[in-house]
Amino acid sequence: MIITHTEVPLSRNQKLIVVPIGDIHYNASSCDQDRFAETIKWIAETSKRPDRKVVTILMGDYLDTFSRSERARLSFGTGLHESTHEWFEKQVQTNILELYNAIKPIKHTIGCVLAGNHTYKFQERAMKTLVGKTSDMYLAELLEAPFMGMCGVYVLNLASGSARFPFKIFMHHGFGSSSSKPSSVKQLLDLRAKFPAMNLYIMGHNHVKICTTQEGIDVRFNNKSGEWRMVSLVQGFLRSASFLKGYVEGEVVDGYSGSYAEEKCLAPASLGVVSANIRLKVNKDTNQADGYVLHVQE
Repeated sequence: MIITHTEVPLSRNQKLIVVPIGDIHYNASSCDQDRFAETIKWIAETSKRPDRKVVTILMGDYLDTFSRSERARLSFGTGLHESTHEWFEKQVQTNILELYNAIKPIKHTIGCVLAGNHTYKFQERAMKTLVGKTSDMYLAELLEAPFMGMCGVYVLNLASGSARFPFKIFMHHGFGSSSSKPSSVKQLLDLRAKFPAMNLYIMGHNHVKICTTQEGIDVRFNNKSGEWRMVSLVQGFLRSASFLKGYVEGEVVDGYSGSYAEEKCLAPASLGVVSANIRLKVNKDTNQADGYVLHVQE
């Protein structure tokens, strides 16, 4: 598992917005590219505001090609000509470049890039320096952002003067086939049993939009009073939704065309993004930051 970190200077009048974007499926005919473009525009414009800071996390499944089972059928030794492999590898490269150009306006906000289950590893010599790399790795290189793999921890070290407040994010692309909200929430909450000390948990994969928090109590030592005091402890939980439309009006679904979501009568996909918003908490006695406040929203 990869752990990465970055320092985020934050003043008391600024809000830090963490935006996970995943399950884009950019080269699919049912990708809502207009909604995706609107999201990119919103992030780009918000990041320019003096009272806002934005960190974007890419959660995987950037293209619709290829699933794990499809990759097994396309690997070497399957009888396909080398020129056929070369053709679709160049197509994958073209699709990633198209997606990169769409994301480029928010490149400065990208904190890290996760892998998804829809990906492809370049194998043909014609791909030169891309051989041995996946399409997800390639996107991370273009964005000059850390590549995390399927899961990882991203620490935002919130800086206010000489004070530092670590905000720890556990991220996983997602797994399994659950598509209902109750089971999706349970998967998120189960992460806390494995990684109990995180401040925010993010998962994607099943195209279900979820944002919720769990409140608790901790005890901390107060340097001024010399006593241990109760403090509130809030942990956030997000699922990063999707940009792949599950149901398309006017499209025939017959086993040869149309989406698998409609064929299997799955719940309609939750399109768009969710976010976590963080502000510094100021101590009234000292007028200094002594923590942060977290809330989540669609």
